[in-house]
Amino acid sequence: MFSGQISRIHRIGIFLLTLVFALGVVGSAEAARKKKKNDKDAGKNFTVSEQMHKKLTAAHEALEADDYKKAATVLRDLEKRAKRLNPYERALIYQMLGMSQAGQEKYKEALVYFEKCLVDKALPNGAIVSTRFTIAQLYMATEEFGKAAQTLEKWLKEVETPNANAYYLLAAAYYQLEEVDKAIGPAETAIRIAKKPKPPWLQLLVGLYYETKQFPKAVGPLETLIMIDPKKGYWTQLSSLYAHLEQEEKSLAVMQLAYAQNYLVKNNDLRALAQLYLYHSLPYRAGLILEKAKEDGFIKEDAIFWEMLANSWLLAREFDRALEPLRTGAELSEEGNLYARLGQLYLEREQWLDSSEALKNAIEKGDLSDEGTTHLLLAITYYHQKKFSNSIRNLKAARSSKNETVQKSAGQWLLLVERDAQTQREARSERAQSDEPTPPADEAQLDEPTPPADEAQLDEPAPQAEQISQAPPQQ
Repeated sequence: MFSGQISRIHRIGIFLLTLVFALGVVGSAEAARKKKKNDKDAGKNFTVSEQMHKKLTAAHEALEADDYKKAATVLRDLEKRAKRLNPYERALIYQMLGMSQAGQEKYKEALVYFEKCLVDKALPNGAIVSTRFTIAQLYMATEEFGKAAQTLEKWLKEVETPNANAYYLLAAAYYQLEEVDKAIGPAETAIRIAKKPKPPWLQLLVGLYYETKQFPKAVGPLETLIMIDPKKGYWTQLSSLYAHLEQEEKSLAVMQLAYAQNYLVKNNDLRALAQLYLYHSLPYRAGLILEKAKEDGFIKEDAIFWEMLANSWLLAREFDRALEPLRTGAELSEEGNLYARLGQLYLEREQWLDSSEALKNAIEKGDLSDEGTTHLLLAITYYHQKKFSNSIRNLKAARSSKNETVQKSAGQWLLLVERDAQTQREARSERAQSDEPTPPADEAQLDEPTPPADEAQLDEPAPQAEQISQAPPQQ
């Protein structure tokens, strides 16, 4: 199953985790004053009074020490005099107020100050560009994704060598806006130019490929995720992706590696691995996996589990090991198919009484995939127990099956059983006439009602433990 959707809470969490506010990003007042001017800074005045420099330095030191109260006291005092200051000094005050608010995770308040510090365009061009990137990050944090995308697009045009994080944020903004096609390009660029892509970036790209049904492209990012962050979820997702792409051998190989590293400890994952083994005709391994999962307490012991375990041992021809799973699964199941298969297995072993009990339970539970065959097999067990009346009743029920093969076999068996029943009656009659002790009448043992055959058949018959000859023995 594939899903490119990422929950809203998870997505926003990713953005907040990647949101960084470094005081050095926009530079201190002293660094800005000493910064070499370029053409875009021509005509700008970057002078700061000595008194202002001391106050800004004190505020900066307080921020670095996370002493926001002290920083606020200094900066609020400066803010009151902002109109009397030169544009550069005013921009520096707003810039540091923005940092202060951002450091306290007051992102909306921080946005107000960072936007104010750009109004006069008084900062050096490099600081303006850096501040614009910070504003874009704040828009992401406050879920104003449209403004974040616009700001980032503008920022990307202003810098010569954009970093990978910016492209990731742009992709994330477009994804939040449900503009998936616009998100793919920046996401791919972020991965391509990053020295070491971060897991959230790869997760986003995989999600985008899933949503646009570009499943083959998702393989690369998932494989990279496993190499840099080998979590269980990535292994199982890659296995599912390979299966979707019909690369079944790779799908199994990935799950085997995950199992070997003890990543598969959940019910669904262990069942998926067992199913893959069965698909690749490796039932013995499937049985071992399921039995160990049961011993470790990692798997839910419901009817489906017991049926899968029984299937594994039956296909591996480990019939003794299949009996208990079939019995347990048959008791738990709401339908009779597992009892039918248990009865067939007993029949193969010529355990006629056990077979008839299981087959009767199958018919009583109902919802059988092939009720006609179940009646036929029950009739055979009764025949071998010389309970001819019960055998005949079940053969007549089997003869009403829609399955022509079952109809034909039931008809052949009926001729044999009726003949043997007649022979039995004649023998009793002869013994009665010769005053010999007469064995109990067969009919006296046959008070078990046989349910009528259900003509409603399911499309797919239950798998058989061993092909049973439904033709009567040659006489």
